[in-house]
Amino acid sequence: MDNKKLGQVKNLIMLALADGKATESELALIAAVASREELTQEELDNLIDNPDSVRIELPEDEDQKLCYMEDMVSLMMIDGDLDDNELAMCKIYAIMLGYESDIVEKMILDIAEKLKDL
Repeated sequence: MDNKKLGQVKNLIMLALADGKATESELALIAAVASREELTQEELDNLIDNPDSVRIELPEDEDQKLCYMEDMVSLMMIDGDLDDNELAMCKIYAIMLGYESDIVEKMILDIAEKLKDL
């Protein structure tokens, strides 16, 4: 399986757990992303049970990077509470994706605004 796809789902799992709990709505979003990325239920279950089993490979394609950021912001917003730990993790991931640290917070907030309008 593609480690980039597994890595994205792993990041979503870690983000969901950043505030100490993964809600049903967060798990449903993670399952939807896993399905979009063509992961099997077995792969998803294994990743949830053992997230450290996957080494993250970051995407190089700009559209894929933006898609990953939108997934992460969607997950942060799903419970209606932008948790500080989730926001901090999302910022770190954005920087890992190659976004400049001085624009990351604005980028996250812009994505959040865009998603609210959908």
